[in-house]
Amino acid sequence: MHTGFALQTDTVNKKNQQTQEDVSTIFNSVFNVQLANSPELINEVFEVRYQVYCIDRPFEDPRCFADKREHDSYDPRSAHALIRHRMTGDSVAAVRLVMAGDNPEQADFPMEGPCIHRMDQQAQEAIAGTRRDRIAEISRMAVSREFRRRLNEGRSVSGISEPAYYSDSEIGRRALPYISLGLFAAILQMSVKHGITHWMAVMEPAQLRLLKRFGVEFDHVGPLMEYHGHRRPAFTEAASLLEGIRQRRPDVWSLITDGGRYLPAKPHGEQMEDDRQVA
Repeated sequence: MHTGFALQTDTVNKKNQQTQEDVSTIFNSVFNVQLANSPELINEVFEVRYQVYCIDRPFEDPRCFADKREHDSYDPRSAHALIRHRMTGDSVAAVRLVMAGDNPEQADFPMEGPCIHRMDQQAQEAIAGTRRDRIAEISRMAVSREFRRRLNEGRSVSGISEPAYYSDSEIGRRALPYISLGLFAAILQMSVKHGITHWMAVMEPAQLRLLKRFGVEFDHVGPLMEYHGHRRPAFTEAASLLEGIRQRRPDVWSLITDGGRYLPAKPHGEQMEDDRQVA
């Protein structure tokens, strides 16, 4: 015999299961994550970044990039990824993971000088106590404004329908909020590949609020500061962040980890393994 509480619990569980199915299914039906592991794909990343950071939101001077590919000195020691629109094949979002490279103690991260000293003592100690070759900065998270515009318009400027873009516009609009989660899926895949255990980032407050809505919360978040606009620095252990997502939003955890296929190493586990090898 079911009590009222049991019936309510069953309903909640079914709702959660449906939500879990929907988040992954909706995102994966419209987009796919692709690591940029060739010069051609990396150029696509740079083209998305040019559109976003030089045209849509001109943080960078487009005159500095005659080839219409935004890039900088951190890119050679970064991993890159794209979110691709399945129906058209267009790259609609990109992200990079800046790593310490071959000389971890000498290499800096883009946000390190301007931002870290603004964070509280606990955050600074957490960063200082982490092996630099295990830290990466989440950087250049870019989503094409042009793609969002076309998806929402449903028709071209000339009034002629463009089915290659718009025939999936209804589900595409439902999937748009999940692009940020797709970018985190890409970040996780790159981190697993390169042995990264900790992430730092500088994010807009609205972006942090959106991520929090999906259960994505950093261990340390610093004060609001001026850094290419109003942003907040953040630092976290990847495994800790993902465990929090698993507890708060298992549906989102499933999307980001591909059902548990990609999981970051835990730093203390790595240290124990290192100790065993030394012994």
